Amino acid sequence: MEVKLNQVIYHILDNGASEPLLSDRPMDLDADLYDYFITCIEKAFATDDGKNCRFLPDSAFLQEMQANQDFIDLSRRIAGVIFDQMLQYPAIPAGDLAVADFTADGVPFYAVLKLNYRPGFTHLTNELGNGRCSTIAPQRTLLPGSGKADEAALIDRANLTIRLIEKKYQLDEKKDFYLSSRVFSCAQALPEKEKLKAVCETAVAAVQQAYPEPESLEDVPPFDGGTETAVELMVRNQAVDNTIAVEDVRARMEENYPLAVPAFEQALAETGVEANDRVTVSPARIRKLESRSFKTESGIEIKIPAELCNSDDAVEFIHSATGGLSLLIKDVLV
Repeated sequence: MEVKLNQVIYHILDNGASEPLLSDRPMDLDADLYDYFITCIEKAFATDDGKNCRFLPDSAFLQEMQANQDFIDLSRRIAGVIFDQMLQYPAIPAGDLAVADFTADGVPFYAVLKLNYRPGFTHLTNELGNGRCSTIAPQRTLLPGSGKADEAALIDRANLTIRLIEKKYQLDEKKDFYLSSRVFSCAQALPEKEKLKAVCETAVAAVQQAYPEPESLEDVPPFDGGTETAVELMVRNQAVDNTIAVEDVRARMEENYPLAVPAFEQALAETGVEANDRVTVSPARIRKLESRSFKTESGIEIKIPAELCNSDDAVEFIHSATGGLSLLIKDVLV
């Protein structure tokens, strides 16, 4: 994904004050700041904690965004609404708000990045009459140094969808999300990691149902490593730029497991994942799909790259008459 940053305006939302400190113009971006905000945006796209949402028909934010083409004014209004929530609900942490105008692969976006304060210490040197004294001083408003926003909204201005990273805070009598319900007014879709889980689980179940004894069928890929391994590997192999298109998974199933396709489509529809969905998968999640772990009753655990689970040259799974499974690892170097 190619992210290009056009402009960033920065507002200070410290609920220790009676009103926010709002900027009147975008900030000057040097190379370090440019990279910092690019990293914030890329991490917000990639994280498993993000969830894709759609605006509700009566969303005041959506109506404002469509009517207001003044980026600076729109950013100030967003900051004001969030600050009002912070004053009303003290559990929402203070922080700074960066609102960015950027493109991702040419698609126009707004990013709303909330950088919550962190307590810490910094050094301090005092010049005294009898010499110099260095010490440390507490700081209440340190910002994240890793280029990761605590809360974020990535707003696709072309498709009018929104990707949220949000947290629950004490609101009135219960903990709840405030960004989706009180700031942007959007309906939550399945989190991306739940979508991926739904795609994998429905695919595995459909194949197991359609091919209860796959080892006896010549036109079906071998399942020596287990049906789950073979199908999850197939799903993972559809990942391009950290996304998996559900249609690509269905197409691969049509090629490899045609009898399972109807059950897969029906079961997937019941999970809320649509046929034209694209599932964002973090690099860490893809790495988890690259290997399979096998654990014995005595606690011995072996991790094998998924591609090798169906390679007779590397490993062999031996099924016993009692239903047990033994693993033969070949060409071991000691």
